[in-house]
Amino acid sequence: MEELTRLKNSKVIVAGVVTAFILSIYLIIVLEREGSFAIDSVLTDFIQGIFPHSSYSFFEFLSNFGDKIGIGIVAIIFIIWLAWKKRDFLGIAAFVIAVGLGNEFNKIIKEAIARPRPTFNHFVDESSMSFPSGHAMVGLILYMFIAHFLAKEAKSSAGKGIIAICALFFVLLIGISRIVLGFHYPTDIIGGYLIGSIWLFLWISLYERFKNRTKERNK
Repeated sequence: MEELTRLKNSKVIVAGVVTAFILSIYLIIVLEREGSFAIDSVLTDFIQGIFPHSSYSFFEFLSNFGDKIGIGIVAIIFIIWLAWKKRDFLGIAAFVIAVGLGNEFNKIIKEAIARPRPTFNHFVDESSMSFPSGHAMVGLILYMFIAHFLAKEAKSSAGKGIIAICALFFVLLIGISRIVLGFHYPTDIIGGYLIGSIWLFLWISLYERFKNRTKERNK
């Protein structure tokens, strides 16, 4: 029964990754042809209309968890935990490569698509391109990778679910912060989540495969 459930879950995950890939390609094709999405202005007005200006300081603080310094600090803390508590050096390698290369991959896509930032005022000057959002893409890779490891520490399915939901909610808030503050279009955030999900799946799959092979060899 457990094996059947695991098989069903793996099929759902693969289906999700394939869907993310198709949607990512769609976004890229439309941006290359049209340069923009009509829905962006509608979603931006809606999201910015929900939150008053008094909440902007909160979103500025939240946005820090997706920038270079915030990601660097969180990554270092997690690496120390993996090394000291878990002695999982394969996990450290996979984590560093996933986040580091993911960040570089994000830059490559940004330069290739070359979508300008939103034209409305920014709170901070941003010189890089807009699609896909680095905060959304790299943030998802970082925090969901951490959630994957923390979920293994949970003793119950409910605990694993809570960890996953909390991580997803946190990543979602980071993405929303970029729209509220005017740094990105909503489709930049969506694209970041989609591409980040594919990248995350790739490196977690590689990590789990190599880890299982290592266990088999040590038997």
